Order: sequence, then structure tokens, then C-alpha cells
Amino acid sequence: MIQNTSSSFARLIIGVTLLACQVMGGGTERGLFIDHVLQVLVIAASTYVIVKFWDRSTSPAGLALFGAIALLGCIQIMPWPCDWLQGLRPEPYIPAIGSCSTTTISLSAYRTMSGLIACLTITFLFLALSKFDESELGLLGRFVVAGVVINLALSFATFSQSDMSWLSYLLGYQAELGAFQNENHYSVYVAVGILAALTVRPQGYMRVWNLMLVTLVLLFLLAAGSRAGVLIGLFVSLLAFVMIARGSRYAAILAPGLGLVAAAYLYGLWIKFTEAGGDQILDRREYALTTWDAIRDHWPLGTGLSTFDLVYPHYEKLGQIFAAFVNHAHNDFLEVILEGGLAGTLILAACVVAIVIRFFRVRQRDAARTAFIAILIILAHSTVDYPLRTTGIASLFAFFAALLFSRVPAAWAVPVRDRGTETPILIGADQTATPILQGDQIAR
Repeated sequence: MIQNTSSSFARLIIGVTLLACQVMGGGTERGLFIDHVLQVLVIAASTYVIVKFWDRSTSPAGLALFGAIALLGCIQIMPWPCDWLQGLRPEPYIPAIGSCSTTTISLSAYRTMSGLIACLTITFLFLALSKFDESELGLLGRFVVAGVVINLALSFATFSQSDMSWLSYLLGYQAELGAFQNENHYSVYVAVGILAALTVRPQGYMRVWNLMLVTLVLLFLLAAGSRAGVLIGLFVSLLAFVMIARGSRYAAILAPGLGLVAAAYLYGLWIKFTEAGGDQILDRREYALTTWDAIRDHWPLGTGLSTFDLVYPHYEKLGQIFAAFVNHAHNDFLEVILEGGLAGTLILAACVVAIVIRFFRVRQRDAARTAFIAILIILAHSTVDYPLRTTGIASLFAFFAALLFSRVPAAWAVPVRDRGTETPILIGADQTATPILQGDQIAR
């Protein structure tokens, strides 16, 4: 009883932290005060959970990732002899001969330290979440759903022309939709966050609640105006409808309704994509090409975490200079390769490989499949944007990653049925420890 109460309190602590990240972590600007507050909260809550459940296993993949990121950041901010960097970096980015004898790999040690803390904080959150098993993470999913509902309510107030200046004043950044500064980030957050409601197979009235919530998300995604969000929302919603209706006696009744909703959504999708806006796609292509030019010069060492906008302007061609300041590559993969160099590329590749391998090992579990789809959507969106640069979506990614790598509760363990053998019947602890095979006779 005491152990269950302790576990519940730990879930409450980490759940409230997840909720706070989703409701207050939608800013995209660097150095936001609210992001620093959330980092302190995440570190404190994660430390409590890890210490509380010290006897529970921690994800080996998470520990390896934490160590690799910490090592990369330390190498980038350490002073190195200038002679060692000759030939590994363009001359304009190396101090003049005689001006100093050492320099750092990072073009801005302060920025790299800030980016390193942000990366390690989210990884630390993943380590804390990995202390919970699949059933406990399913309960934590309620906090994620609560965050989605709160953001939907805030965006509804925005659509109704209500004065939301108080929210921007409170958060320290201009909240466009919900608590997010970017409508694309809001869209992918809402679409992926709703999958948390499906980590536990709904029963009874929960099916109706989930259907209403998914339908509401569809409407808000259309109103948000993000093309990527609309596409992601269509895929997630169809998947959600199928998962909710599966095994229900009313599946035959829900199917026509699903068809009507899909038809209406496709019509809205067609309207959205026929609007003017092709220039945005071309802009992202130019961002990627310019970033790739910078990568070719800096791939051995990288430029340092969070230094993208210090390098990008030097590679812009006259015809590629935009009115808006380019603060990110709008492709997180390219940005990580530029800032992390060869080492960052290897860490990124190892993460992707680990996720894929883990999925194939646990693909029979519904929660694992849902988590993998959520991770896949965020990574796919990262090829045209930078969603993981916001605390809200980064914490959501950590939650689904922990769900994918989670262990099955001991109560769910079922003996594996070997081919050609019969399944043993588990017996109580007060009886003999020898399993009795089905069909065996007590006395021969």
C-alpha cells in the first residue's frame, strides 16, 4: 500500500512537470526565461523520480545518449590549440595567427553551453520516465491529454477574438495558438499529443470521449492553417478512429461516420492547399541548400550547439536573402549535422537506429506501436521545421520515447509458448515451485 502511494506521488510529480512543459514551453526564441524555469522544474522532478526508484532499471540507450551528448558538448567548449584546427575548419573561423594560441570548436561557448543544458535536460527527463513501466506511463498519458485540452481551449479563445495578451505577457513570448509561438509547432503538438489518449485501449464511455476529442482536434487543425499540421492531423485522426473503433460492437456504425468526417476533412485539406503559399516551400528548400553548403565546410568538427544563425548568413547568396531572419534551418537533421559535425551525425544516426530496432522488438504491443508512430511523425516534421527546439514538443517526444523503450509490467508477463511444448500453468507461491504441464496427471 505504501509502495503504491509512493509510486502515485512520483507519477504526480513527473506528470505535472510534463503538463507544465506543454502549457508553458511553446516558445521558439533563444534564452527565454520561462524555458529556464521549466528546465529547473524538469531537473528537480526527474531527480526525485530517479532517486525514489533507484532500484528500478534505467534505459541503457538513454544513459548512452546522455553520456554521448555531454561528451560532445564538453569537447566543443574546451580550448584546443589553434594549430590542431588547421585544415578542419575554414580560415575565417580560426583566430588569426599570433592573436591567441587556443580556441574552442564552438563559435560561441555560451550558446553551446545553453544548448547543451537544454539537450541534457530533455534526455534526463527521458531517463526519469524510463523508470516507469508501460502501465504507469499509460496513466501519465492523461497529463499529456490534459495539456492538449488546455491548448485547445486557449486556441479557441484566440479564434473567438478574445484578448490573449495576458498569456503572452505571462509566458514572455507571443503566443499565436494555444501556448505555442509557431502555428506549425502547435499543429504537430496537438496531432501527436492526442495519441497519448490511445496508449491504453479505450473501453466504454472512454471511446465516446476519445472520438469527440479527435474530432475536435481535426477542426482546430484545419483552423490553425498549417499545411504540415493538416496532413499529419489527417493521418493521426484516421489512425485514432481505427484504434478506437477496433473491437467495439459499434464499429459498423462508426465506419460511415468515419467516412463522412474523412470526406469533410479532405475537402478542407483541398481548400487549404489551393491557397497561395508555394513560396514557403521554396524558402525551406533554399534554407536546406544553404545549410548544406555550410555543412560541407564544417562537417568534421561542427560549429557548436546553438550556433546555426552565426554561420548561416555567411553562406547566403544575394538572391537567397529573405526579409525574415533565418534563425533555424527548418530541418533539424541538417542543423544537428552542421552544429554537431561528424560526432553529432553519428549520435543522431545511432538514435534513429536504436528507435527502429526497439520498434521491431516490441511491435506486438499496442502502446509501443502508438509511441513509434508519434516519434515517427515528430521526426518527419523535423525535416521541414524545428519542432524539437520547443520545450513542449521535446517533452512530448521524451514521453513517447520512454513508452517505446518501457518494460512490460510483471503482472502482464506471460510464459512464452514454445513450438511443440505445452504452456505451463503458473501456480501460487505457497505451492511447489515445479510447473505442472497441462494434461499431466497428478497421480499416474
